[in-house]
Formats: sequence, C-alpha cells, structure tokens
Amino acid sequence: MQKDLRTSSHAAVSLKWWSLLKGSFQCTFGALILVGSAAVADAQTSEEQIRQAYEGSSGGPPAGSSSGGGYPGGSGSGPPTGYGSQPGSSGSGYPGGSGSGYPGGSGYSGSSYGNTRSRRGSDTNVMREMLQQFVVKAAESTNIASLADPESAPPIASGPVLLNEATVAYAKGASSLARQLYFGHMVAEFENAQGQLSAVKYSKILKRPVWQIRWGISMAVRGDATDPQPIKETAPRSTGGPGDGMGPPDAAMMAEYAGGMMEDQSGGYSEDEMRAQMEMEMGNMSSPDGMDMYGGDGMYGQPGGRANALAVAPKAPTPGERLEQMERSMTSDEAAKELEDNLGAVVAYLGEQFDQRYAEGSFGQALTDVTGEAGQPDVVSGEFVDLLEGADSDPPLWRPGIVYLGRGHADENLAAAKRAGIDLVIHIDVLLKPLRGGDYTQNISRCRLIHVATGKSLGASGSIDSLEFKQQSRTKGLGSREYIEEQLSNFVGIIDRQTVASDLPQLTPAVATNRIGTLLASGGSRNLQTLAEVRLFQQQGLLNEDQVMQVFDIVGGDEGLQLLFGTEDEKLSVVRKWISDQYAGGNSDS
Repeated sequence: MQKDLRTSSHAAVSLKWWSLLKGSFQCTFGALILVGSAAVADAQTSEEQIRQAYEGSSGGPPAGSSSGGGYPGGSGSGPPTGYGSQPGSSGSGYPGGSGSGYPGGSGYSGSSYGNTRSRRGSDTNVMREMLQQFVVKAAESTNIASLADPESAPPIASGPVLLNEATVAYAKGASSLARQLYFGHMVAEFENAQGQLSAVKYSKILKRPVWQIRWGISMAVRGDATDPQPIKETAPRSTGGPGDGMGPPDAAMMAEYAGGMMEDQSGGYSEDEMRAQMEMEMGNMSSPDGMDMYGGDGMYGQPGGRANALAVAPKAPTPGERLEQMERSMTSDEAAKELEDNLGAVVAYLGEQFDQRYAEGSFGQALTDVTGEAGQPDVVSGEFVDLLEGADSDPPLWRPGIVYLGRGHADENLAAAKRAGIDLVIHIDVLLKPLRGGDYTQNISRCRLIHVATGKSLGASGSIDSLEFKQQSRTKGLGSREYIEEQLSNFVGIIDRQTVASDLPQLTPAVATNRIGTLLASGGSRNLQTLAEVRLFQQQGLLNEDQVMQVFDIVGGDEGLQLLFGTEDEKLSVVRKWISDQYAGGNSDS
C-alpha cells in the first residue's frame, strides 16, 4: 500500500513537471516564431520600399520627386541631405567604410536592392537555423519517456530533516556532528522523535541517560625497535603453481581485467562533463580553422557567433552534488592501518568484540544501523553540507561507534577525548624490544579502559607478548586467536560488567528536576544534549509545559524559545547555528 501511494505521489509530481515543461516549450517556440515572423515581415516591407524607390531607374521616378536619384524630394543624382555626409563614409551611411558598412566588409557588387535583399535573406536564414538548432537541442536534452517514470521525479525528503542529516553525517564519518544533529532532531522535531526518545538507555558508569556511549581508542608506542612485528593471523597457504608464488586469480582481479578489456567510452569524463562537451560542440559547429559554418568568426562579426546565442550557463551544484563530490567515508583507512601495523591480530580481536556489542545495542541504540550508504544524501540542505565541510575536527571513526584518537601519550589522548566529548577510551600501550641485533622485535601490548570525565582507569588487560606467543605456539599448539582471547578475556569482562547500558529505570518528577538542575549548573548554555534530556522528561510526563519553556529559555534565550514555538525553518536554523558556533569555538561536541 505504501509503495502504491509513493508511486502515485511520484506520478503526480511527474505530471506537474511535464505540464510546466510543456508550457515552457510552448512559450519558447511561440516567442521564436514571433521573432522569425517579424524578421520576415520586416524583410518583405524593406524589399517593397526599396523596389518602389528604385523603379525610377528604369521606369521613371515616383510622383513628387526629381528624376535621376530615386530619393523623394531630391534633385539630381545625389541622396537626401545627411546621407553620405557621415565621417569616414562614402555613400553608404555607415561609419568606417564604403559599401556595406559592416565591419570587415568591402561592399557589395550590384545594385543596392540586390544587396539589401541578400542581407535580409541571410537574416531570415539565420533565424530559421537558430530555431532549428534550438528545437534539436531541446529534443535531445529532454527524455520525454522519463517524465512519466515515477522514479525520475525530483527527490523528496521522507522523514524528519535533522534525523536524515544525522544519518548522512554519520555515514560520512562525522560522528560528533551526527551526534549533535541527533540531539537536535529530538529537540526541534519532538513530535517526530518519539521513537528515538524512547530508545534511551541508562549507563551506570556515566550515571546518566544515554542514547549511545561514545568510545575512543588510542595507543602509545615506545621502545628501540622500529619494526613492530605484531602477532598476525596465519595467512592461507598459496595454491599457485610450484615456485610462482601466486594463487588463482580472485574475483577482484578478474573484474579489474574485464574492466581493462572493455574500453571506457566516457574517456574519464563525468556525465555532466560529457553533456557540457556535447552542448559546446553542437553550438559551435566550428571548422578546424576556427571559422563557423557560415564562413565568419561569428554572427554579425561578434566572437563566438551563433554558439553564444544558444550557450547554456553553468548550473550551480546542488547540495546533494556537493556532498557527492566530498571525499569522505564512514571509517578511516589510515586509522585502521596505523593500529593494525602496530598491533596486528590484537586490534583485530578487539574490533570484533566491540562490533558485536555495538550491533547488539549494548552501548546504546542511536545510529547503530547506519552504514556507509545510509540516509538520503540527495535531499540534504546546503546548510548541512556547510556544516559537514567544517567538521574536519571530528576524530575519524576506526569502526562504527568508536573513534581513533591517534598515537601519543595517554594524557595527551585523554585531553583530546575530552575535547571530542568521548565517554570511555581503550588505551593500548605498546613496547617494542629489538632482538638478535634488531632482526626481530618483541612486541608487548597492554590495554587499559579509562573513564574520560574522571581520568580514572577502570581496569587493564594482561600483557600480550609476541615472543611468549611463539613459545606457546610451539609447545601447546595455540593459534594466535586462542592466545589473544586468553590474554584479553579479563579485559573484555571488565567492559561487559561496567560499560554495558541497561534500560532506563522508572523516574520521578523530583529526579528529573534534580537532573536538569545539575545540567544547568554545569554550564548547559545553548546545549542540545541538555535540551534533549528535557524533551525526554517531557515525553515521560516528568516536566510540565511551563518547566520545559523555562529551561529552554535559560539554555537558549529567544533562540531556545524558537525551538519550542518557531516554524520548522526557524527550528532547523537555530539547531544548525548552535552546532556551527560550537565548531567555530573549537568544541565540536559539548
């Protein structure tokens, strides 16, 4: 049923666009026909006047004129007063030349009547050819069949605007921006955010409601060895021929080979670039020597000639096109590589354990279903794209739900985590010891769980030693995964016991009031997270409308009240402005 309604909606939009396009064509064709008719009528009128004027050359002058010249009221063979007396002319009446008076011209041979007739005929041909060229271009650039296709209708946003923008931002790796937009959705799109508000959890380690605990990972590397040589997963044995070191071609190699065999007809151009090139070639119709098809540098001696009359002004990119041009992905390949180069199978195991709990909603449910292709990127606003372009300060995502804070001392990474609004950090210390003159490296790593707000360590893992693993691999036959799992089992247990979120307990109005008071006392000015909690308590009936309005006024003043009572555009504008101001102030997530 929803598909039928959506198809009907698209069909209605397509019909509307067809009506507008049809009217536009009719108006354009009508205007061109009128212009062409006027040119023809003008040419016919001029020809008749000249014919009458020059009949005197063979059959006598018109009445009231002297014989010889053919000009009414004149005598002798000369033209009326003023003709031929302009500077630089000789009989033509046009400055700068004798004869035709057109720039670069040397005059026409034969009678004046013949000259005018030829010129008027040329103008009429020009108008006819311009009309034909326009019709051809309009027909080629319009896919009439697509107008009746529901899928070809302009994209229409479905669902709340800010929720879609939060989803797209997360899919583009801007996790801090996505979080603020998610809060903004619950604040400004309250009526459409009941599902998101109800998805709230409670974190006992953070002692507050959470929609998603924010995680970070960092590492510090020290020691004299330069090659980390971490523990690695056992690679599959090659199945290639003896001594060739290569296995059978995989699907990716075959696809690359097939792609190389099939020549790219686009020549590396995008669809828009190809369309622009075609339009330019249709408009110019130039010969190799730069002359247009009419034998001149352009119509009426102007550069570019007739091509300029039909030139298409470059179209400004839409927000969706700007977004598509941005080179952003959900997770960072650089972050993954740096961690893997130093930690190998250790960080791979940690990632698997985190991914499992994140997907299950153990740390909250907000945005857990977002992938790199999620959202409706073709309907985002220009203001959102501006925000995303300014979100370069967001730490990159190592994996969905956990950002990479970089390589450095634990204290430095902790400070970066506070600036980014991170709640918990997995910090890994790596010690590299050279062995046998530096040919081998003993890689020893140890994980710690840190509560960012207090800086307190919540627990640590045992040492994961590459040399110890090699010994146990030989003596006990342990694989790398079994060894790492054994060393990290206690650390993973700490995460499960202390960080997994639970259902929000039943609250009372007194608890809600105390919580809001704590947030306001800690500096909740223009804070979307604070107002999101206010909306949560409002949804649960723990705050009345007067209390809600009072808190919004305290937090945001007039703009805060706009978030309650303003139009949709005003609410969206306030949310984006607050987020933009946070980035401008160097605090992307407060």
